[in-house]
Amino acid sequence: MDNKIKQYDAYVIAGDSEEDQEFLHMMTESLESSSHNLRLYIRSRDGNGEFDFQKEADIIMNGSEKTIVVLSRDFPQNEICMYLLKVAIAKSPGFRLRIIIPILRERCTLPSCIRFLTANDYTKEDVRPWFWPRVAACFKKRQTMFSEDIQRKKLPEIVCLPDIILHSFTPDKHEHGRRNN
Repeated sequence: MDNKIKQYDAYVIAGDSEEDQEFLHMMTESLESSSHNLRLYIRSRDGNGEFDFQKEADIIMNGSEKTIVVLSRDFPQNEICMYLLKVAIAKSPGFRLRIIIPILRERCTLPSCIRFLTANDYTKEDVRPWFWPRVAACFKKRQTMFSEDIQRKKLPEIVCLPDIILHSFTPDKHEHGRRNN
């Protein structure tokens, strides 16, 4: 038996409601299509039925690049969803890697641990034509990392700057200012 974890572009955290499952179906049709070609792990589809905390945490930590969080009204009350979200947060404690992609399926209050992240808002009907391409753009690799992007020139070890004396504050000017007051 091979214990190697399959690699996914994203682990998807969503509630178990019928509306959430319909949204997941629509999301997979779009993001896994040939136009975006992403590989998503959805627990209800790819899991083995029983929820295993350790296995799911291992897939988030080692088997997926990012985590998509589908937010709805019942999300904060779902203990499993909140556990998985906290595992995803632990993957990048300072949120520097930008691995969490929140999607607002319906108007709701975001969990406090991700409240400061900008969510992709599916509730706005005017942005729906480009909603899925926008979510897929979160997976685009940067062409070069910042450290590779800038070729730093080697500076000489000693930099001699000319001595500049600024005459903006002299005792004469200071005294003159006091006399006028």
